Formats: sequence, structure tokens, C-alpha cells
Amino acid sequence: MKYLKYILIISLIVAVILISRSDYKSLYNKSFTFIVGQANKSRDAYNENVAGVMNTLNNNMKSINNSNKSTTPGALVVSEDYLTSDLKSIKLVGKNIIDITNKYRAENGNLPPLKENSKLDFSAEKKVQDMFVKQYFEHVSPSGVGVGDLGNEVAYDYIVIGENLALGNFKDDKSLVDAWMASPGHRANILNKRYQEIGVSVSKGVYNGKSVWMAVQHFALPKSACPTIDEVLHGIIDLDQQNINKMQMEINIRKSMVSSGVVYEGLTTNDQVTKYNSLISDYNKIVADIKEKINTYNEEVRSFNTCIAQVN
Repeated sequence: MKYLKYILIISLIVAVILISRSDYKSLYNKSFTFIVGQANKSRDAYNENVAGVMNTLNNNMKSINNSNKSTTPGALVVSEDYLTSDLKSIKLVGKNIIDITNKYRAENGNLPPLKENSKLDFSAEKKVQDMFVKQYFEHVSPSGVGVGDLGNEVAYDYIVIGENLALGNFKDDKSLVDAWMASPGHRANILNKRYQEIGVSVSKGVYNGKSVWMAVQHFALPKSACPTIDEVLHGIIDLDQQNINKMQMEINIRKSMVSSGVVYEGLTTNDQVTKYNSLISDYNKIVADIKEKINTYNEEVRSFNTCIAQVN
């Protein structure tokens, strides 16, 4: 009886230990499964949002590429009424040409005046000098450079850009602009509702062995006319994605260690579960934060694309 008593006590202790281990294992499995499920949901939502960003960004780049348009009417046919043989009397001034251009815009549909832009003045000047140096009078140079390329060369970000060219010894600034207004294609550029900015260059030089004036108008709708896309935010999203990828690797390692039941980093299985759950909690917070950033970025892209569609 004495030994039976000890046997019963030992059996009871073993049963308690087994029950406790069973309860702990059950509790651990529930916690582990629940949090892993939450992490997988968060990762799926994050990956879906990142895919949305990249798709939207790619569509946005297509919109930008498609929207970078240029308008270049054909060669200007000039009536003798606008020209003079008295070269010494000619004095064409870019500022006056802009003022006269805006006067005609006001008289034809009360269009808003074009604002002079120094970068467009520079691109127009580059065009004038290039035509004299290479002896051509075309919208595209012998080396294949057009008005859009000139805009890029002077770091002018545009949605739409246009160009008017003139060659001849015009009586004055008004005669020059009148000649453009008498040509349907050039008139269309001057009265284009989309344009907001202008640059002008006029210069006298030698073309085909004769002293002659050349004039260039560059019109544009700047990219700043549409809502901006925060590329800094896009860079932050990329960095966050890299951090999340690193966390995913650590989560997978810890999951494997917990599942195998081995001691890892000197931690017991119970401590490993605690560490794992804490990491998952941090992971989910970062995922929630990046989702907000992605939604903000996507909204900026959508607003930009809507603006692009409206002006084209």
C-alpha cells in the first residue's frame, strides 16, 4: 500500500505535466496560426498594393510619353507685304513679338496671355543659331533634333510644346506676327488654348549667302500645370519595401526555428514564440503604414493622369 501511494502520486504529477504541455502546445499553435494568418494577409495586401503602384506608375509613364506632344506647322509662306528691302531699318525685338502675340490672343476668343519663360527663350535661341550654323530652315534639324528635343535640352518639363518659324526681312515686329497669323498652322499655335508659356528669339544672319532675319516662337504647356507626383514618396516606398523584405526573411527563419522546436539565439520555444509574435506585430504596423503611402502616391498619379487627359 505504501508503494501504491507513491505510484499514484507520481502518476498524478505526470498527468498534470502532460496536460499542461498539451494545453501549452494547443495555446501556442493557436497563437502561431492566428498571427501567421494575419501576417500572410498583410503581406498579400501589401503585395497587391505594390503591384497597383507599379501598374499605375507604368500607365503614368505611358501617359507622360504619349502626352509629350509637339505642334509644328509647315513652312511659312510670306507675302511681300510683310517684308522690306531696307535692312538697316529692321529691328525685331522678342519682347515686342510676345506682346503682339498676346494682343491677338485677347482679340480672338479672349484667350489668356502667354507668360514668357526664360528656358523657352533659350530653346528658341538655340533653334535660331542652329539654323544659321547648319544652313537649314525646318522644324527638324539635319541631325534629327526637333522642338521637343530642344525643350529637353534646356530642362523644360512640358506636356505639350509647339514651334513657329519665320525667315525673311520683316518690316517690324507686327508684320512678323501678322505673317504668322495669316498662315493657318502658325495661327493655330498662337491661338492654342492649351499653351500657357512662350519663348521667342529673333536674329539676323547669313542664310544661302544672303543677310536675312530668322525668328522662332516656342509655345508650351508646362508639366507644372498638372498636379505633381511626389517621387520622393515613391523612393520612400521603395525603401520600405526593402525593409519589409528583410523582415519577411527573418519571420520565415523564426517560423522554421519555432516549428522545429530547437533552441535558437539561446531562447526557449516559448521565448521564441514571444519574439516571433512581436516581430509580426511590428511587421503589420509597417505594412499598414506603407499601404497609406501607396494610396497617397496612387491618388497623385491618378490626378496627374486625369489632368493629362483633359489637356490632350
